[in-house]
Amino acid sequence: MKFYLIRHSITQDNVERKFSGCRTDMPLIQEGIDILQPVRDVPQNSILFVSPMLRARQTAEIMFPGKEQIVVNEIMEMDFGIFEAKNHSMLDGDPDYQAWLDSGGLAIIPGGESIGIFRERVLRGLKKILAEAVREEREAVYTVAHGGTLMAVMSFVTGRDYFDFNVPNGMGYVIELEADDAGNITSAGSYDRFCGGLRDGYRDWRPPQYTPSGEMDRQSDSFSGQEASR
Repeated sequence: MKFYLIRHSITQDNVERKFSGCRTDMPLIQEGIDILQPVRDVPQNSILFVSPMLRARQTAEIMFPGKEQIVVNEIMEMDFGIFEAKNHSMLDGDPDYQAWLDSGGLAIIPGGESIGIFRERVLRGLKKILAEAVREEREAVYTVAHGGTLMAVMSFVTGRDYFDFNVPNGMGYVIELEADDAGNITSAGSYDRFCGGLRDGYRDWRPPQYTPSGEMDRQSDSFSGQEASR
């Protein structure tokens, strides 16, 4: 099956570079709505899963208008605990934040999750998604969620580093997967960038992103294969 992972579009917290996790149910801003378009050539025998967060559900409604959304709670964004709704400048000098940065972003955030705990949660959701898709013999699976969700899934499937898969809003990945009846992945093919839900003028858009060091950097391409435009 073709498995699509898509990050939600832009929120105000994204604009302000804040940690926006499962505690903050932000809507899309107008620009986040304007950059989106319906995905073309969606197979009839496809299925759509979404995070319960408003920003993901709004993105899915624009990209897949009228298509049933199946909510999967486990694929919500990471719990950023005491960092929630704050950005680097607001947290700079906080000893808890510095300790987290010193860990490479791997330590448990006070009051929240670590990347390891978060990834385990997301992978439980992935198994549920794949098991349902296999049971219903779907040829394509679309999942609209969060940046962290994409990094958790893609790092697991490929064996690469979690932070290799930081992707801009509205973009994502498509990968060929096979799974058994329990939702365990049995084979995975190459992956491509997916930007079929973005209007043409935004497909090369690269906002600055936070690195684990807390510094700002430009999103770099680290994709294999050709760009998937749909």
